[in-house]
Amino acid sequence: MPIGMGAFSHAGEGEGGSLTLAWHDAPMRFGTGLGILALVASLSACGTQAPAPEDADASAVDPLVARALFAPLMVDPDLSYANEANAAIAIRHDHALPVFAGSAQLADRAREASRLALLEDGPILDLPPASKAPGGVSLAERYSVNAVLDAVGAPDVCRKGVTQDFAHAANTPGIAAIMPHGMVHIAAASAGRECELSLVRYVTPASIPDALQFHYTIAVREGAQLQHVTQPEAGLTGYARAAQFRVFAREARHDMTAVDVVTWTRRPAPTP
Repeated sequence: MPIGMGAFSHAGEGEGGSLTLAWHDAPMRFGTGLGILALVASLSACGTQAPAPEDADASAVDPLVARALFAPLMVDPDLSYANEANAAIAIRHDHALPVFAGSAQLADRAREASRLALLEDGPILDLPPASKAPGGVSLAERYSVNAVLDAVGAPDVCRKGVTQDFAHAANTPGIAAIMPHGMVHIAAASAGRECELSLVRYVTPASIPDALQFHYTIAVREGAQLQHVTQPEAGLTGYARAAQFRVFAREARHDMTAVDVVTWTRRPAPTP
């Protein structure tokens, strides 16, 4: 007897899948019928999937694998830099990066960037005439925090608890802000009960007059009374309200200008 021939279509997966058979009358051979039945069985099996086995505990699979995956990581920050056999370049986070060489073009860019930053809050002030009275210091040969603080006369009480941290350069008080395009070499601060101190040394491609004008404008806006000195190196000395303020600038290597900005503020003694 004739058996209907048909086309099959299968839609969806899982329990929501469906199988559609479109039949029409046509003679069919026995072998062909077996093939169709096998096809129907395979399509029906697509609608159901065996549940995935639960993930096995890694520690139960292999104790070595478990130890590698779950053992705490131990890092020695000093020894981590000792082996650099395969390192293309090593960059540490606890000291300054190498200084880029300056140029006339970089100096112009730094000057324009600093002037734009100043103009956001008002006019740019001209440097006052240089004073003939002594008052400056030379920091050219002062390479450590203590050496700089000794030279500028920071009180011992303000130097208690001084710590070096480059993150401090991003949180300096407004009067001690550094120029745009400045590259920090030293950043230190203390915040004791009796005194608060800030020290930042940076280099910039800008000229010494441009650097001093930047700091002079910012300091005067904060109410500073400053003296412009030129010997033994160019700088600004004075105070702003309760804060002592020192800025000294000099020529540095690679056509750069080195600038030190130091402020400290004595706090009144607590009332007993």
